[in-house]
Amino acid sequence: MRALLERCRALGDLPEPVLGDLREALAGDVDRTELESLLVHDDRRPYGRRVLEDGPQVEMMIASWTRGVMCAPHDHGGSIGAVRVLRGEALHRTWTLRGGRLELVAEDRVGPGHVLACGPDMIHSMGDAGADERLATLHLYTGPIPYMVVYDVTGRRTLQVAASCGAWLPEPELIVREMPGIARRAAIA
Repeated sequence: MRALLERCRALGDLPEPVLGDLREALAGDVDRTELESLLVHDDRRPYGRRVLEDGPQVEMMIASWTRGVMCAPHDHGGSIGAVRVLRGEALHRTWTLRGGRLELVAEDRVGPGHVLACGPDMIHSMGDAGADERLATLHLYTGPIPYMVVYDVTGRRTLQVAASCGAWLPEPELIVREMPGIARRAAIA
């Protein structure tokens, strides 16, 4: 775990880390046994999460996913990120905004060791694809996430959520701003 944290903290020393730097930091050896002991399960939400590093330049968290529950489409407030599948299989969807609607661009299933890249303008959602093992993922972001935008597709709302909220439709007290309709992050920020 110490080596992983050091690789991640070193990203903060780069003038401007890019997606390749994040993917490389997560692609190295990882002590899965140690990380397993840090998992938090929350079956009331799409995933339980534990923040492992929350520095001025880098944020790292681990997530344990609830079977059969996708997180809401969301972006990361302009931050860039990488997600490594530790165990299980992830269903990963990317979206685009067209004419006030979210449209599915791609849907992939990825397994252990795979590292997903999340660009600064990417809208995506994830969930446990139902493999033998429950999905667990390791997330690394740089340019710490100032806020996240969560898209309520059914309710047709765009929500800026508090930093303590994950990628799900929040309780009212965690909504920082709400905009009717599905809109770009810039419209709500």
